[in-house]
Amino acid sequence: MKLSPLQQGLSLIEMMISMAIGSVVILGVLSLFTANTQTYNALQAQTRLQEGANFGLNVIARDLQRAGYRGCYSRGDVYSTVEPIPAAFDIRFGLSVHNGLSGRTWTASSTDLEPDVSDGAIVGTDIITLRFVENDEAYLSTALVTGVEDVQVTVGSGAASNVAANDLALISDCEKATLFKVTSVDTNDAIMTLGHAVSPASGNVVAGLAETGTFGTDAAVASIVSKTYFIKAGVSGLSGRGGYSLHQFDGTSTSELVEGVEDLQILLGIDTDSDGVPNQYLDPSASIDTLKIVTILVEITANSISDAGAREADGLLRRTFRQTLQIRNPG
Repeated sequence: MKLSPLQQGLSLIEMMISMAIGSVVILGVLSLFTANTQTYNALQAQTRLQEGANFGLNVIARDLQRAGYRGCYSRGDVYSTVEPIPAAFDIRFGLSVHNGLSGRTWTASSTDLEPDVSDGAIVGTDIITLRFVENDEAYLSTALVTGVEDVQVTVGSGAASNVAANDLALISDCEKATLFKVTSVDTNDAIMTLGHAVSPASGNVVAGLAETGTFGTDAAVASIVSKTYFIKAGVSGLSGRGGYSLHQFDGTSTSELVEGVEDLQILLGIDTDSDGVPNQYLDPSASIDTLKIVTILVEITANSISDAGAREADGLLRRTFRQTLQIRNPG
């Protein structure tokens, strides 16, 4: 019997079958890789927007807890020798909230907006300004008997003062407080002397720092901190709402805090029956009595900045975060 010769190589049919099977396997691997990449990008986008929103809320919440703090005298009217008072440092109001309307207009709960903020803020977003004094208060080393003397404070023994010439500062005890402009600073050992000259150029229109009574050595001087939070186009230059960021204005300059934050909305919790609990939440307006604000509802909308394959037209993921915070120092 004659045996058939051994087969060498593959037939055309076998090759075609092998290529078909290989193509299916490769397509499966590519599909799995694509799906994993999309999942990874989506998770990264969610993480990015969540971290950004949480950071923004935490920064605002931290300063909201300090808003209106004026040392021992954190409740009551503040006397001022300054005219006009820059809106950013008007410590008479610990809190100012501006409700964003159309046409680049904002309704205010108190005080006006600084041009550095209003000129760049995104239409329709809210703006919140928080004011308080620094914790490193410096106590008077010599009493102000007449109220017109230069202010002398002790800055040794661990105490410090960030007050500089041309700054607004607050002098206060537990009964009264006065806002004035520092016109000169002279430090000699542990004693810092602060001048408050009266002139149109200085900004002080009244010489006396004590409207009633005098300031003794139990009074302290502290610099004023101003923090305004608002939404503005980021420095990245990205188009659309993905390029918006949460910014902070400190009364002098603006810094970008968090990329991808496209909206900030504020509601004021109003206590109408003086039980410390809000009865209603309202948009900021000039008709609201700031002394009745007991809580603040802060709402931030963040996005993923880059295309994450979402159903939105720009492909960005979006999520809104809310936090309700209690006001410690009304007004």
